[in-house]
Amino acid sequence: MSAQAGSDSTGPITISGRVVNASSGQPIARALVRFGNWAMLTTYDGKFEFDQVTDTNGFLMANKPGFYSGIAPGASSGVYLQASNAATPQVLRLYPEALFTGTVTEPDGNPLSHILVSARRSTFNGSSHTWIPVAQTQTDLHGRFRLPVPSGDYKLVTMYLPRVNDTNEAVLPVILPSENSSNALDFIHIRSGEEQHYDLHPATSRSYTVTATFDLAEGRGFPRIIARSSNGGTISLPIHSSHGEDGGVVKMELPSGTYTLIASSRSPDGIVEGQTTVTVADHDVSGVVFHLEPVPMLPVEFQVDGTATSDNPQPSLMQFGLTLEDSQSDPDNFSFSIPLTAQRGGNMSFTASSGSYRLRARNDQGAWYIKSINYGTSDLLQQELVVGPGSGGTPIRVTVSDQTSSLQGTCKLSGIQAPCWVYLIPTTPSAVTVFSAHSNNQGIYSYTHLPPGSYQAIAFEQVHPVDYTDAATLTPFITHVRSITLNAGEKPTLDLDAVSEEEMTP
Repeated sequence: MSAQAGSDSTGPITISGRVVNASSGQPIARALVRFGNWAMLTTYDGKFEFDQVTDTNGFLMANKPGFYSGIAPGASSGVYLQASNAATPQVLRLYPEALFTGTVTEPDGNPLSHILVSARRSTFNGSSHTWIPVAQTQTDLHGRFRLPVPSGDYKLVTMYLPRVNDTNEAVLPVILPSENSSNALDFIHIRSGEEQHYDLHPATSRSYTVTATFDLAEGRGFPRIIARSSNGGTISLPIHSSHGEDGGVVKMELPSGTYTLIASSRSPDGIVEGQTTVTVADHDVSGVVFHLEPVPMLPVEFQVDGTATSDNPQPSLMQFGLTLEDSQSDPDNFSFSIPLTAQRGGNMSFTASSGSYRLRARNDQGAWYIKSINYGTSDLLQQELVVGPGSGGTPIRVTVSDQTSSLQGTCKLSGIQAPCWVYLIPTTPSAVTVFSAHSNNQGIYSYTHLPPGSYQAIAFEQVHPVDYTDAATLTPFITHVRSITLNAGEKPTLDLDAVSEEEMTP
């Protein structure tokens, strides 16, 4: 990133420091350090120095193959320099990559080559949780794989392969840890610089071709089909689609067993979905028909609370960023969000298949906040939305208010005011799971228009996007957590002792 000219600089200065391994504290040689148009490699003892620098505002950053420059995905532990701190020697931390290694073999030990293996990291974007592939590879001829990743919480996943190496053998998917595992955790935690080895043994079985058609023209679109087996396993099926006079025809390969097939496709009027049951014995199957029906639309009604003042312009429903987060991951182990959409005539609704959902909102809603959300007798700030057959037409009622509160304060690192990330986690019912803000270079932060209620507050030196709905997330940093209750119309002060980058080191 280019450095900006420092208007308060009195003359050329020297910018210096060192680059260290965040896990071990050891210096890192030949790391590339950049500051604006300046660049150099560190010495054997990790040191760098830029002489005669006149532009003192900008980011000082380091990188090196085999290391990551930040803790969070896409984040950097670089330092923003300005005249007040540019002459102070800096310490830049790089995080060594972690490594998953292992093998993929048949239950009898024969290696499986060309099997796609991915490492999916637990990620939280501020409103919803998902598993994002951060590394993937194919196994070699000996069934071996190697996946370098940043530290974090992961699942290892192998993909369903309907026909392996030009045979009729299907390789069933594996997710580690499995949902049925005795492991108390549903993820694998790996630290910077750590290597973990896993031997995966997917089941293999002869596969057969299943041919299906749709009873609606909407099936002519490119459908997505998943198969749920009688033993609880779920497969996202690769399909081959063709069109004829009798409508869309799809072909897929499945091992022997009984399956519930669920197909979904987009039509001009929304999403259509259907399911059918098929039993695959020891031969190909044809004549399967999907009966497609529109996915229910849940209208959303919007009202302003009677205590709202007239000073603030009436909000629009879209500014709250409402989404439905599926409580269950799909077969590819992704959680997904359903956005609020406008229908013909301007009405707003969600299009949601049968299932359970959590309703979420963005953390920046302007001068308004969501006071309540109701679906029949369900309070969606405290309960999940359950969508069943015939649910379409029942409205979700959203009530908003502008009777908000505010919060201000300072962040300190080792007793010195410094920039940091501040997170407020509601402990009373809220459509927002966490409110985040960044303090200025003097450590001063300010929130306006917060929903009244109780919160836990914590500050970090580096961005820390995790699932704050999980109470265990704050356990390692409990001495930094402060609690506060905010009342409408008030603006209390709360000073925070930030978690340093060293304490955050994964």
